[in-house]
Amino acid sequence: MPNFLALLRHLPNAEVHGVPDVMVLDVASDSREVQPGWLFIAIRGEQFDGHDAIASAIDRGATVVIGDLPLDEVRFKGPQLATYVRVDDTRQALARVVHAILDEPSRGLRIYGVTGTNGKTTCATILEQLFSSAGLQAGFIGTTGIRYDGRSIEATHTTPHARALCGFFTDMKTHRIDVVSMEVSSHALDQYRVGGIEFAGAIFTNLTHDHLDYHGTMERYASAKKKLFDGLQSSAVAVVWGDDDYAAQMIRDCKARRIVRVGEQEHNNVRVSDIEIGAHGTRFTLLLPGKHARDGDQELHIATPLIGRFNVANAALCAVMAMQEGVKAADVKVAMQMVRGPAGRMERYGLMSGAVAVVDYAHTPDALQKALEVLREILPKGARLHVVFGCGGDRDAAKRPVMGAIAARLSGEVWVTSDNPRTENPDTIIDDIRIGIEQELKGGRAERIHTISDRRTAISAALDGARTHDIVLIAGKGHETVQVVGTERRHHSDVEEVARWNQSKRT
Repeated sequence: MPNFLALLRHLPNAEVHGVPDVMVLDVASDSREVQPGWLFIAIRGEQFDGHDAIASAIDRGATVVIGDLPLDEVRFKGPQLATYVRVDDTRQALARVVHAILDEPSRGLRIYGVTGTNGKTTCATILEQLFSSAGLQAGFIGTTGIRYDGRSIEATHTTPHARALCGFFTDMKTHRIDVVSMEVSSHALDQYRVGGIEFAGAIFTNLTHDHLDYHGTMERYASAKKKLFDGLQSSAVAVVWGDDDYAAQMIRDCKARRIVRVGEQEHNNVRVSDIEIGAHGTRFTLLLPGKHARDGDQELHIATPLIGRFNVANAALCAVMAMQEGVKAADVKVAMQMVRGPAGRMERYGLMSGAVAVVDYAHTPDALQKALEVLREILPKGARLHVVFGCGGDRDAAKRPVMGAIAARLSGEVWVTSDNPRTENPDTIIDDIRIGIEQELKGGRAERIHTISDRRTAISAALDGARTHDIVLIAGKGHETVQVVGTERRHHSDVEEVARWNQSKRT
């Protein structure tokens, strides 16, 4: 139960109005959770400004309030009954305060963050398995959930908020977890959700067009990602895919003594070569620099069941990170032969028709293009590649025609449908996608473009149209089990729809 005076050292440049010598029992950013003796932090959200709830928090017993408004603009609904502290950024303050109040729960854990547009979930999942195979007790935090010591908790965010993260870290230490691999989204970095965490290592996968509805520009998007590497201590390790155009920016000013660039190009510290891609997995060689200049490169031959060229990059980054953190190269090689990708990432299902369905989370132009290119590489001669996809509503509309053009260019049959329309009209989203399709086709082969707004119906129709050896990519939702229509969350699983279609053909 800290004194607020002790917490003030975590809040540089804070303006204190009132008595700071008060005890603080806990902290909340939701006024409805406040209890007597708690500290309330007012956060500005997309839908609600926490400063409007200050009076409510005080009514519930808050003794200290942190906000970013001048004191004379704060609505206390009567006399000022709590100490008010003004800071520059309340999200940053929340992260710092919650870690301090809860006695720095991330300390004692070796935490590895993965950031990038695509590959975060796959890399964090591979790392979890590599560390586990080395005898470490590993935890996972990411899009597909929170996992540790046999527990599995559904995720509400790619990267949970600071208070939730601290709760997970506290429980992980209770269960004697050694290492944690976690996805770190650009939103989380921009909103300081991971503030207060001293990462043991960080991985950068790539940066492509996404989340510009939030960040506005690629420059701001990249700057948000860079925060993960800017915050690394000298003892940490940074591993980046050096072939990406943004890799140099990520590690510029990074304080980590160990910075490793991985990639196919000559300038990388660890080079990837001899890549073989097939329907049953991938093979590649890592050229590892010798311990001494006279040793030359050491070759490590990796085979993994993960399919696709992009998974070569994911696997290589994780192999290097694991070896940097003490896992023997021979053990990495063995473990890589057995790794499984995350749920909803290039999951393959045989169909009663002899075709194959692949469920993948690809919901960005880059991810959709990569998924289609992977499947084109393994598509049997004479077979067709189908794709079912949509785009989310109330999100970056600029990517819709781009994804439409990619689908038209790389697949034989295109089924345009809904993803999570949210509060937008699904037909408006589909029309935006079709603009890109029509520009790509220039009036040709329009008969292979199908528009079905209802996602279940679209999936069924695409599976009905697939012949033996065809591949049907169902893209956009992957592991998700809900579809957001309006403000309603309806149960929907692409995997279940494939299973339901298969079952219908058996009866």
